[in-house]
Formats: sequence, structure tokens, C-alpha cells
Amino acid sequence: MSFTHKILIITGLTTLLFISCNDEEYGPKKESTPVIESAAVSPAAFTFGDSITLTAKITDPATNLSGLTYEIISDSRVLASGEIPVGGTLHDVSHSIFVPLLSNQSDNAVVQVNLMAQNVLKGTASHQIIGLTGKRPVYNRLYLVTDNGNIAILTPQLADKNRFQADGLTYDTSFRFRIAEKLNADNSIDYTGDVYGNVGGKIGMISQSGESAFAYATHADYTKEFLFDGFAFSVNTSGSMLSDIDLALSKFSGSDIGGESFRMLKRNLKKGATYPVFGELADTRNMYNPDFFERIAADKVTFLGETGDYTIYYNPVRRNIFVGVDNPSYPDYLLVCGWGLGYPTNVTSAEIASTYPGRGRTHTDWGFGNVLNYVLMRRIGEDIFQGTFYTPGDHDHYAGFKPFENTGWGNEKKAGEFTFTGMQIIKGDNNWDIPNGANDPVVESANYRFTINLNNHTVHIEKVTL
Repeated sequence: MSFTHKILIITGLTTLLFISCNDEEYGPKKESTPVIESAAVSPAAFTFGDSITLTAKITDPATNLSGLTYEIISDSRVLASGEIPVGGTLHDVSHSIFVPLLSNQSDNAVVQVNLMAQNVLKGTASHQIIGLTGKRPVYNRLYLVTDNGNIAILTPQLADKNRFQADGLTYDTSFRFRIAEKLNADNSIDYTGDVYGNVGGKIGMISQSGESAFAYATHADYTKEFLFDGFAFSVNTSGSMLSDIDLALSKFSGSDIGGESFRMLKRNLKKGATYPVFGELADTRNMYNPDFFERIAADKVTFLGETGDYTIYYNPVRRNIFVGVDNPSYPDYLLVCGWGLGYPTNVTSAEIASTYPGRGRTHTDWGFGNVLNYVLMRRIGEDIFQGTFYTPGDHDHYAGFKPFENTGWGNEKKAGEFTFTGMQIIKGDNNWDIPNGANDPVVESANYRFTINLNNHTVHIEKVTL
């Protein structure tokens, strides 16, 4: 046998082997066309913003299937599209598809589903599912949820059930938000309901992984009104100007205190007066010092201290608000410094440490160099003082501190001079210690209210929930 004949035989065998492998992978080489034997959508009448189920039976007499693409169309617009992987020469499809509500979508709209099946050799077959109806969702109310935790109820207007409005707001002039149909018990968004946010720079339906939308009120100090048009998917806001008694961060100045960023405002505060708070100061996570403020609503606080000039301090990391005065001293105040006390906050030590490494809920020190070193106790009666503090430190469950009458270490109050009632957490004759020795019980780190009565030398301590 000649060399040429050998080459021809080997080439022929290789070709046959390739054809055999090709048939195994793709089915017979003969071209064929898929067949969509049946297709349906359930339910046939659905609400935009819900999911539908597409079922179909697809076969091909000779070639493996590769995919089924779909388009859901209403009012000449594509509401949803995608591709469902299929294989073999017979495939039963059951696939859930989310159908969003788009802007300006009519109610009781005619909906059509276009299908195209394809095999591996590019053969195709088309099919249409008709007789479907899409309805607009009906909301009795919606919730405006800002990224910093504020929540407002959006109620439908009497003249137009698709327009929802919230009045009397005290939001910043710019804020990020989502609009939700449902809330969980903790006021977080329940994504089993419809949620609106940012879709390509416009308002649209979003899932839990979607983005918040953005609102801005021009020529104003704060946002007072929010209007959501659920048909056109648009938002309009209007604002107003602050009055002299209103508290908003736009009036505060910034300062670094003890290595932490603060916002500060000097203000004459009147005992018993109620002050509206705006924007970030109305955030429900913020904790107003309960010894000096009573929070009667998310956006209103009543001042409990004596009428006078104060500095209001806001720590945006700790999210707490407290007051200070120049040269605080007895008989109006007692000052407590040492280790292991902190003004109450809803922010965890881990969250604080993520911004200020090594720091936590407690912040006091021995000294009076800045307002983080000590805490104020307010006089609530003749020689009776009240202070509410987070103690001991949750990193070591230890505290050691002492009250004084002024910032010059004047007239210290030794533990041995008092009888302690209520929660028995203090030990020692000199410093007021919460010990953490091997044989000491672990004291829970929590908010405790101390009431010091200098008349009968008693101290009552109770754990409080804020």
C-alpha cells in the first residue's frame, strides 16, 4: 500500500470519527425545527409587580434544544425578557417570571408573551401567548423610608388614588429613600410587598438588592411635603424655612473633641419648652440625653433642664445628643469623671470602634479636659441630682469613677459616704467601683440611672430601658 493511500485512509477515518462525535454532542446533523407543543401563563389575570409562572412543552424531532427566550409585552413596551436554558429533544418548562409595574402603565391592560425556542443548530420556532390581563396594584397606603431610618406614611389623594402624599415632614432638603408597600415589625422594609427605588436614574420597582432614590427640595431649609405619583413614577417635594426655635444641623458648627467629630450649637434653652428637630436630628436611632430631654415624638423634644445658655452636642457616630454648660458646678450640677461611663446611645461599641478604633459606648476619663471626659448630673430637687449613664464598659465590665462639684476636682463624693439602694453594683469606700475581679459577679453593661441625694447621703441605682 502506497504512502498516499495510507494518508487517504487515515483522513477518512478521522472524518468519520469527527462526524460521530458531532452527532453525539449535537444530535443528528440533519437540520430540524423545534416545536412548541404547548405554552401557558398562570395566572392569566395578574397584578403588575407580582410573579407569573410560564409553562411550556418543547420538542425537536432530530436536534437537541438549547434555549427558550421570552418577552412580556403590554402597551407596546417590553415589561420583562430573558432566556430559559433547555436541553435534549424534549423539555418541560416551568419558570417563574417577575413582571414589574412600569410608569404610565394602564389598568386591566392586554398582555402578550412572545416565545422563541432554539436548537443547537440555530433552528427556531416562535409562539405567542395571548388572552392575558395585567392589573395595576391598589395601595391603601405606602411608606416613605429614608436611608437614615425615618418613616412617613404616604396616603392616597382623594382625587387620584395613584398619587400619595406626606405632609408635615421635617426632613433634610436632600435625602435618599425607598417607597414600600409593607414594613416588618421592626420598621424595616418587607420585600414581599412592592418596593420603589432608583432604576437607571428614575423611579421604578426594585428588589432587596436595588438602590435608593434621591429627593431634593430647592429654596428651603428643610423638606416639608413629599408627593409620589405612582402612575407616572415621579416624585415632587416642597420645603419651608426654619424658625428661631427649630433645631437643624444646618445651624450647627463642626468641631473635633477628644479625637471625635461633633456638631455643636450654642442656644438658650427654656425649661419645659418643646423644640422641633429636623433632618438627621429627627433620626429615630438618635438618643437624646434623657436627663435633659424628653423625646415626645420623632421630630420633637421637650427640654427638662433649667432655663439658660447651653451648648448642644451631637455626635454623628455615637448618634447621641447631650448638653454642656460653661464651667458647670454645684449647686446646679454634679460632674462625674473616671473610667467606664458614657452618655446613652443606641449604637454598639463595635459600630463606634469601626470609626474610632479602640473606643466604645463608654468614653469618660479622669479629668475635665473635654465633654467626653465626664458626664453631667442634673439637679432635680434641692441637693438631689440625676444622671443616666451606660456602664460598665462592655469590653471589660469594669468602671471606677467619682462625682465632683466642679471641674477643679472640688468636693469629691466618696463611695463610703453614701448608702446605696436599688441595683447593688457599686463597691469601694473611695472610688465608685464596678469591679471585675475573678471573684466578682459580672455586672451587665446597660443604661443605669443614678439618683444622688446629698440630704440623706443615699444613692439609688436602677437599670432603665431607653
